[in-house]
Amino acid sequence: MTCPECAHPLHAKVSRYGLRFFAHDSGSPTCALAGESMEHHLLKLELATAVRAAGHHAELEVRGPDGDWRADVMASSPDGTVCMAWEAQLSPITADEIRERTARFTKDGVRVCWVATKLRPWVGEVPSIYVRPPGDNQPEWAVAGGLVRFTTEERDRSLLDQALGRGALGRGAWEGTTADLRSFVAWTLTGRTVPHRLRRYTDEHYWEGVWTAPQYIDAATAYDAAVAEKHAELEQQHRREEIERRRSDARLRAELARPTPAVPRQRGSRGAPETEPVWEDDIPREERERLHHATVAKARILLNISKPVLRYTDGDRRWALGTPLYSSNRLYGILRPHPQLIGWNLLKDLVIFVRNYDELRMLGSTAPNGTHIIVVLPDGQPPD
Repeated sequence: MTCPECAHPLHAKVSRYGLRFFAHDSGSPTCALAGESMEHHLLKLELATAVRAAGHHAELEVRGPDGDWRADVMASSPDGTVCMAWEAQLSPITADEIRERTARFTKDGVRVCWVATKLRPWVGEVPSIYVRPPGDNQPEWAVAGGLVRFTTEERDRSLLDQALGRGALGRGAWEGTTADLRSFVAWTLTGRTVPHRLRRYTDEHYWEGVWTAPQYIDAATAYDAAVAEKHAELEQQHRREEIERRRSDARLRAELARPTPAVPRQRGSRGAPETEPVWEDDIPREERERLHHATVAKARILLNISKPVLRYTDGDRRWALGTPLYSSNRLYGILRPHPQLIGWNLLKDLVIFVRNYDELRMLGSTAPNGTHIIVVLPDGQPPD
């Protein structure tokens, strides 16, 4: 038997650990294979064993047709139509160099998977995996990096999830997984695991590409499409809401721009004056809270102030027992000043807020021309 690299005779040996291997006979020339480490030999042997266990043919140290590449282990399908190189790359190499070597395999139609026992910078730049050798708690070679799967699971829904409606979708994510090296080799040779371009950060490494099952790629694609659809629906909803908000603002500003209408005294069907509405000094708590919230909302839009606030007073006669509305300590308006106590000279240039059309009639009958009175809760019929 001769060495496939230098053609020098080989002889069988057994290491002190019981490992059978071939060594060069004495007087051998300088040979690249003779410089390989024991770990490199063991990894190549494991790769060849895994290829054969998957039902493929395995050949070591196979050269390319032009001699510009050499595969540590070449796997061939039973019909000989598919070839895949498995490269045990343990020595340092730059990312540019390994990309160039990968391109040489690709040029000849040969797929390749680079196998490293350390997380070198190039791992993930080309189709590659990170493996760990057998140990006390791990009887077999194992893939420790570069193999991922896509999962979706229900979690506590964040505000973003609620906004996007992702409750039914769950939360999807790529996560790392492990497998024994022989299973990974079998999955890859039979198409159950494929290389996939995916930028992924872990505590140990940054990956530009990984290996995963085709069904996980399909699941991630479908998930991303569903999330994009939810985003589009949310943006469309926001656009509709913005259009409606602007229309509402325009209506409210138009309402503010209208002068207070003249309020004629209403008469009964026989010409007798109708009983005038009675001002309610105390209104139910729930309605009062609703009135206050609505007043602040309208003031924010109509008066273009960011933080309007109603300040409660204890019977302040200046505001005719009404509630003043401020923003940044500036007085903007009065809510429900009492019509019998109001002094319009004190309320000059202020906006008056009233609860309904009855209150508008009571205040509007004495308000000076140009006074802006806003009906907050427009119940009933507006004045003629």
